[in-house]
Amino acid sequence: MKSPIAWSIVLLALWLGGCASVSTDPREGGLAGGIKGLSTGAYDARIREREDRLAVLRQVQGELETERDDLEYTKAQRKQKVAAERARVRRMNRDIAALNRRVDSLSASANRNDQRVRTLRTRVPQIQSQSARLQSDLDALEGSGLGDSEADLRRAQLEQQRASLQAEYDLLNQMSLDLAR
Repeated sequence: MKSPIAWSIVLLALWLGGCASVSTDPREGGLAGGIKGLSTGAYDARIREREDRLAVLRQVQGELETERDDLEYTKAQRKQKVAAERARVRRMNRDIAALNRRVDSLSASANRNDQRVRTLRTRVPQIQSQSARLQSDLDALEGSGLGDSEADLRRAQLEQQRASLQAEYDLLNQMSLDLAR
């Protein structure tokens, strides 16, 4: 028979041999896993790995916040452009209404057969209709999303239409002034 010291050595050897297969994860390894994790440096490695992942996540979060801010700025700029175009259309509508009143006045006092008066009479309502459609199209652009190249293209087309209508209005306005003389 062996002495109690020999049995202690055998048990210690078996216990230490069992520690080799023990996980270093503190949730799984228990006391033996904790001792093994501390002695092998596995805990420190896990901490460094998690700190590195946290740093990467914080960097990504910062980049996403910057991108969000850029998108918000772009959205605000586009909203201002649409608002400016709306204001121009409203001014043009007021000018067209004034021109229409002037044409009515000229029509009453001028020769009704004058071709220029007839041209003004037919063209002014057409311009008013086009201006109303332009206003409606601008209203439709109000809710467009960010980065939408189709919306940008449509806004550019509407700006072109507004400029064309403005030029035609200016010509008709000059014609009405010439008739008033």
